[in-house]
Amino acid sequence: MRTRRTIMSSVLALLGASGVAGVAAKISPVSSANTDGPVSSNREALPPAGPPPKVNFAVSDIRRYGLVANTPSAASENTRALIALVSPSGTFAGNLCFANTTGKDIYYFNDIIPFREGIQVDLQGCTLHFSKTGVREDTDCGFIFAMRDFSIANGSIVVDYQMAGGGNNAGNALTFGSRGEDSRYFSPTYDSLLPSPMGNICVRNLRISSNTKGGFGILMFGGLNGVVMENIWIDGNAGSLEFGIYYEFGWATNEPKRELRQTSHAHNMRFSNINISNLDTERGQAFGLTGAYSCWIDGLYVKSAKVLFQCSPGEAAFFRPWVGVDRIGAKRNIALRNVVGTGIAGTAIAVAGASSTAGGYLRVTGNAAIDQTDLIDCSIDGFAIDGADLGGGYGIHSSAEKIDLRNGRITNFSRGLVTTDECTRMTIESVDIFGCKQCGMEIGQQASIWSPPRQKMGSIRNCFIAGNSIAAPGLFAGIELDRCATFVIEGNRFGYEPTHDGVAEATQGFAVRLGTQANNVVCRCNHTGGVRAGGTAYVNRSGAGAQGNVIANSSGNSSATGSWR
Repeated sequence: MRTRRTIMSSVLALLGASGVAGVAAKISPVSSANTDGPVSSNREALPPAGPPPKVNFAVSDIRRYGLVANTPSAASENTRALIALVSPSGTFAGNLCFANTTGKDIYYFNDIIPFREGIQVDLQGCTLHFSKTGVREDTDCGFIFAMRDFSIANGSIVVDYQMAGGGNNAGNALTFGSRGEDSRYFSPTYDSLLPSPMGNICVRNLRISSNTKGGFGILMFGGLNGVVMENIWIDGNAGSLEFGIYYEFGWATNEPKRELRQTSHAHNMRFSNINISNLDTERGQAFGLTGAYSCWIDGLYVKSAKVLFQCSPGEAAFFRPWVGVDRIGAKRNIALRNVVGTGIAGTAIAVAGASSTAGGYLRVTGNAAIDQTDLIDCSIDGFAIDGADLGGGYGIHSSAEKIDLRNGRITNFSRGLVTTDECTRMTIESVDIFGCKQCGMEIGQQASIWSPPRQKMGSIRNCFIAGNSIAAPGLFAGIELDRCATFVIEGNRFGYEPTHDGVAEATQGFAVRLGTQANNVVCRCNHTGGVRAGGTAYVNRSGAGAQGNVIANSSGNSSATGSWR
């Protein structure tokens, strides 16, 4: 069984030749037991029924069922009463309101509470305080745990959970969805056998504070459809929390051999105004989507984490998506808008569209290169990301087949933007990159499942790339480009200059430098304000002539070495 340490080591292997194949390894493996019977809603026996309802309170008022606020010693009774009311095997449905008589009421609980469908929770400004020492049975569970037709809004959740007893991925504030027999609640969960799909879940106006060492703020699994989260604040309590929001694929069918199963994938998920801070900066990942598609994130702010955002196909690699549900949409777009990250210690945004199956459960299928690549497309529009300490991370790293980057700023990383040889089509427009240790952009990092690597196509327009190569002045270029069939670099500004920036370029050695396999690169209408003394604006390292590479209508420093047309 994989531990949480194994999980995070897979996440941080984002820059390897196979992209991000290992994020799925974060979740402990699923039992391969086959289940032919009906899906049960809850394996746990409910506690004894509570006292009669207090009829002087409305049906929706939590006090009607015996819950009391501001009394830590009432945690066990509050937990017992709420489980009895909202249990999946019960009948309650509708609105459930937490009375806030003082304006800052706190309700105390000490165990996981699974909710049946059809319940809408309004905290009315209250805080739910969850405190527990973990047990093995808490694996893949959250304090509030729901599968479908559920909402929670307008308050706070404080988690005081001590990871113990051998459980994994436990102590989460919220968990939605389930997978196979991973969890003791709602188990077994195979999407094709469910009476209705998982999803239709809404979380709004919620603050989460958690001290769960290595835990999650919000954890999701399976074929969730229709998830909305907005105005969410997650505080990792000075580096305790390891994950802010994380999702992973599920099992749609239950064949005994996992490689024969169809997988389920979350889609139609929307996240807006998400604020995540104070995660573990050695391992912490703020927002992760593994095996999801058609997801939209607008307004993501992250402060102090290892990884700001990552998406990948994961171990499932969209190889056997659920027929009739996920087959058409799988591999489609992830959209990021208005992203800000500060104090990011590793790679800020990692988009893995390639996923080697060599180390996962699909290793026995002998998948070809085409089955392991071109698995995710991504667009990122409006971003500002700043590295914590010029460490080993990149601003953006991508092995997606198609990536569209626009209107962004990257500062203080090892390299600003890196695309591997599996990223074969790209549009990069109005992206500024300053103050990186090495190059501003590396288009064509030698990391490839295809052998030989495929040639790429794309364009870089209206960018400003200056002040990079600070760890090795003069050694690196604004743009390093190789292994392309054709590429357009136009309308960009390279290097600082006194008349535009008040300083001269002191570190960036070149504007554009081409590798030996760069073909038909058109550099036109670019302006090079300066390069480090002794440097050259344009470098073509081909030993076979110009190879169709062109410099046209350049201004500023237009010096060149190598063959150009």
